[in-house]
Amino acid sequence: MRNLLTIILIAICTTIMAQEKRIYYYSNFVKTVILYKNGAKNVTNANYDIANRKLMFMQGEQLMELLAPESIDTLYMGGSRWIYNDKQFCEVIDREDGNRIFVGWHTTKVHEGYEGALGSISQTPSRKVQLGDQFGMGTIAGISGGMYNGTFGTNQYDGNGRNLDVWKIRNQSTYYFTKNGKEYALKGLKSIYKAFPEHKEQIKQFVKNNKLEITNAENALRIIDYILTL
Repeated sequence: MRNLLTIILIAICTTIMAQEKRIYYYSNFVKTVILYKNGAKNVTNANYDIANRKLMFMQGEQLMELLAPESIDTLYMGGSRWIYNDKQFCEVIDREDGNRIFVGWHTTKVHEGYEGALGSISQTPSRKVQLGDQFGMGTIAGISGGMYNGTFGTNQYDGNGRNLDVWKIRNQSTYYFTKNGKEYALKGLKSIYKAFPEHKEQIKQFVKNNKLEITNAENALRIIDYILTL
């Protein structure tokens, strides 16, 4: 067992820069059960970096990255089930109507400016204070108890009245589901309209009537729920 984990779990120094700043799905590292396809099992505290789509965990004070994700059968992380699908870990979401959706979370943070007087956003700061390399997004509101999408907001003032950075989270997640025996992988309204041309106008009307935006995770799931009824 130890030799297996030594091969699969490779230490990554926290000083190594990721392709994107890390955005963690959970606000903290959470208890995670890792089940491998060969039957092996490991329990650790982990979190999913949705900016770089990597499973990270702590071993003592060392930040580790899980390599060879294709060897994983299932993750039980933070009360949710995850599988490796389409070269990324996807959260398995079972809907009330019995349908199942896989969500390949992928977000990046976009710098919008700096908080100025009365909450305005200015492009010129009185003093720039960078966000840390890592911060948690929580989980999906109404599904796992936290908040997922939308504006991340601003750092708090540092006590001296100096303005801080304003960031927004850009949702680039992919939603996987099956309808009438066909599998779909969609990430935007354009891809939805293209995939279901015969229902395009119905879907457009549903989105308009309910003021939905697919860049919001909960809204995206509502749109898919509706598509599955057509």
